[in-house]
Amino acid sequence: MAEQTDKEDKTEEATPKRLSDAREKGQVAFSTETMSAFGLVAALIGFALAGPALAEATGAGVVDGLNRMGDLGMAELDHHAFAGLMASTIKNILPAIGGLLLPVLLMAVIVGYSQVGGVRLSPQAIAPKWNKLDPIAGLKRMFGAKAWMRTGMAALKLLALATTVVLVIWKDVLQVGALAGADLGPCLAAVLRLASKAAIAGVLAVLAISLFDLWFQRTQFSKEMRMSKKEIKDEHKSSEGDPHVKAKIRQIQREVAGRRMMQDVPDATVVVTNPTHFAVALKYDEDAPGAPKVVAKGIDEVARRIKEIAREEGVLVYEDPPLARALHRDCEIGDEVPEDLFQAVAGVLAYVYRVQGGAPVTA
Repeated sequence: MAEQTDKEDKTEEATPKRLSDAREKGQVAFSTETMSAFGLVAALIGFALAGPALAEATGAGVVDGLNRMGDLGMAELDHHAFAGLMASTIKNILPAIGGLLLPVLLMAVIVGYSQVGGVRLSPQAIAPKWNKLDPIAGLKRMFGAKAWMRTGMAALKLLALATTVVLVIWKDVLQVGALAGADLGPCLAAVLRLASKAAIAGVLAVLAISLFDLWFQRTQFSKEMRMSKKEIKDEHKSSEGDPHVKAKIRQIQREVAGRRMMQDVPDATVVVTNPTHFAVALKYDEDAPGAPKVVAKGIDEVARRIKEIAREEGVLVYEDPPLARALHRDCEIGDEVPEDLFQAVAGVLAYVYRVQGGAPVTA
């Protein structure tokens, strides 16, 4: 009951991290039926390409053996002579056999690679798993849904293969029967054509079933990899960090930045405020290039603290609500005053220099 409830909670698609972790454990959507079906396709291609050469090499070997039968029958065949005879025979037919097996090998590599999405060593997949020695778990695997699915797919494949081959043969069997009494060559050619048609039809039937199995395996794997919302949240916490911890870190960072900002207020040239909510401290150095810079800013309690420090340190506090709001909105700590506020800020600085008896600042 608890297992069923757990499955019902897994309503979310698997995250990339979960899929990557599953792959590290060797868990991927893999269809052996697709491997075998494409292997049969490659075998047909191999027969089409290398079959004539294989038949010719085999025939040449038989003819050579028949021609040498008299000599071989009179000679004493020890193990050295037998080994030499076998080596010669294998050497003659080996290129044709290689041409037959090479397409099968290449097709197996391509299909396997495409299913698993690349080559990756997975130590966890080959590590010994002692729970597999559990007989109860073994019985569950033998009689579970996956085992029945594999059995059903194998039975369906055999049924489809047999049905397709029988239908093809039945369709042309009368033509083959009409060759009764004909020469051996035409009979063999007709049988070969019939066998080729039956083989192609059977492989196509198996290929169709294998593609269905591939779809089923991927769908089943996607369901098995589904996650609950809690699992996604926990994964996010483990990979990105606990949101509460991150919030605490941001709070500490703000406090540190605030203390550093308050240390710069005594060096400010002027603090622009509205009476209650905003305060922006500006610093202007006539000898340095560039516009005045924002060295501190804040609202409400922070603004009140900036004004207190400014008054304690003798920094002029200038009330200009629209300018204070604009500076707070458009500037960050360390930014220069934007060009559209140059005129207003220059007026404030001119006032500051007049009050302090310095040279006036012009726009």
